[in-house]
Amino acid sequence: MARAKVLQTNFTAGELSPKLMGRVDIARYQNGAKKVRDCIPQIYGGLRRRYGSLFVQEVKDSTKRTRLIPFIFNESTAYMLEFGDLYMRIYVDEAILSPGAPAAYNGATAYTPGSLVSSGGVNYYCIANTTGNAPPNVTYWYPMPAGILEIPTPYTEAMLTAIDYTQGADTMFVFYETLAIRRLRRLGATNWVIDTPITEIPFEEPGTNPASTMTASAKDPVGASVTMTAGTAVFSAGNVGSSIKINGGIVKLTGYTSTTVMTGIIKQELTSVVAAPADAWSLHAPAWSASRGYPRTGTLFEQRLVVAGSPTFPQTIWGSITAGYIDFTQGTLDDDGFSFTAASDQVNPIQYLASSRTLVAFTSGGEFTVTGGLEKPLAPTNAQIRQRSNYGCARVRPVRIRDTELFIQRAGRKVRAFAYNVVNDDWTAPDIAVLSEHATESGIVDMCWQQESDSIVWMVRADGVPISVTYDKDQDVTAWAIHDGFSGFVESIATIPDATGDQVWMVVKRTIDGSVVRYIERFVEDAFSDCSFIDSDASPQTVWSGLDHLEGEEVVVVGDGGVVGRYTVASGAVTIARACLEVVIGLDYENRVELLPPEMQTGEGSSTGSAMSTNEITARWYETTGAAINGQKQIFRTMPDAVDAPPTAFTGIRRIENLGWERGESEIIISQTEPMPWHLLSVARTLTVNN
Repeated sequence: MARAKVLQTNFTAGELSPKLMGRVDIARYQNGAKKVRDCIPQIYGGLRRRYGSLFVQEVKDSTKRTRLIPFIFNESTAYMLEFGDLYMRIYVDEAILSPGAPAAYNGATAYTPGSLVSSGGVNYYCIANTTGNAPPNVTYWYPMPAGILEIPTPYTEAMLTAIDYTQGADTMFVFYETLAIRRLRRLGATNWVIDTPITEIPFEEPGTNPASTMTASAKDPVGASVTMTAGTAVFSAGNVGSSIKINGGIVKLTGYTSTTVMTGIIKQELTSVVAAPADAWSLHAPAWSASRGYPRTGTLFEQRLVVAGSPTFPQTIWGSITAGYIDFTQGTLDDDGFSFTAASDQVNPIQYLASSRTLVAFTSGGEFTVTGGLEKPLAPTNAQIRQRSNYGCARVRPVRIRDTELFIQRAGRKVRAFAYNVVNDDWTAPDIAVLSEHATESGIVDMCWQQESDSIVWMVRADGVPISVTYDKDQDVTAWAIHDGFSGFVESIATIPDATGDQVWMVVKRTIDGSVVRYIERFVEDAFSDCSFIDSDASPQTVWSGLDHLEGEEVVVVGDGGVVGRYTVASGAVTIARACLEVVIGLDYENRVELLPPEMQTGEGSSTGSAMSTNEITARWYETTGAAINGQKQIFRTMPDAVDAPPTAFTGIRRIENLGWERGESEIIISQTEPMPWHLLSVARTLTVNN
């Protein structure tokens, strides 16, 4: 028999795939675990109990899906937006934004979109310029629920998961492929406006070359009116909004006179007014319209709004003029708007654009970079479009982590890190889930990045289970965890910054008291139960109300730092056995880590398959107040602790002996069944192996 001590110093590989149970030869086997459930791997190497979630608000209509979108002005001013079926609500400081007390409607006042008024005890949001049209009037006014700032949007429930957006300061652009680009602006604390801002729409390339002469009545200056006269009937009323390229210039058609005459505005100066012969000029229809569709994605890049991926032109990228996000006038000058096509041997629609060290286009069949040449900004005449890989991107919005774009591969299972590799002098996209492929088994439908206090990418699977990967390339940490102890079905997830880190918000579908509800919740570090309610009182209390959102559910109560017990919510309240000043009340969950079978070399070779006796487990803890090893509770209370008070958080080593013999496994499960702090740093196992 051989005796040895096996030390696991960290868990920076997270939960490994069951398909790797025989790969004791790889380095990550030594840093991984068989299961990491409802634990968060730390960059430093340890595991801590997953944050609990705090109940924020029920969505407007629990029968319909809702999506969360962050609106971030800076690290100290951030909002979470609730997009639902044809509406939007705003959250700040964990509370829904109120319109305050709007002034009473005045028939002599000129109101603009975003104005708030009250009339007949109802608050209204102005949706169109108006004077003298009193609410209720659906043409000009949208009624809001009492105490809630609610804004109408054109996005239906079915559209929500496909919405894309990009933001600069107080302005966000929102994209959906069958709707014109919307602009959401925060003009004041309660003054939010959604409009369709694009003043100049790009035209299609290439256009048509009619078999007729064309004459312009003027050649300059830009902005001047001009009459366009054709030699034969080539025009129709539907050409209003189209553009003509003629004699080195561009004219936008603004008015229809007859089949041979239209009026327009000079957008780029012509070289002359000489009649252009047949086939020497071209007519270009608008690239975007209700019939042709609109861009599905966009980003801000080098002082331009860059958009892409309409239904009619799925591989085309359009850029606005420099420093003019709403003007897509095309030309040849460096600051003019542009359009390029990311051509390949297949028609692969552009799914998302990202602004990195270059412009990155994620298509359904590959990943492209778009640059302006050596050390030059992107311009109409210098675009260099190169395909860097051919994995393809799913309809899940990528997230940027420093210099890396994480995207979900087309089938929804693989998570790839697209970044420039200095060593290879090329772009690469390795699969960071390759050693934990089972974690994404039902497919990823949403994800976000929590930058602080831990670098964690949170993802939502199609089955509603949240998963996470603690990811830090510099420290070589890629640690997956599955949070299947979360009792609700997560549908959307997003992050916003605050003064101490990043807040992780979710839309969670639950069944409460027999009814399906959708709640907005967010993870908080000072709660270890889900859908929690946190409250305090100046004097100790045994009855705590405010629990209507958990009616009929069994909840666990932590009072004044210790577990009080489990109770069933009735009439929105619980009566607890011990009066407390502060309580955290929520749904309980168990976190656990199951260690991998150890690999040792004995005199007869590998220990794999041999009978093993675990003589001793030595666990190192950090600020922990409760744990169990293979079901045996660990004692953390020390002599100075008062018997009638919760134990102080323990930092140090605890041992457990004689766990028994097993063949080839040495199964060790370290868990926490109470909603209390749990932070495991390392584990040492003393083993006896009988070959």
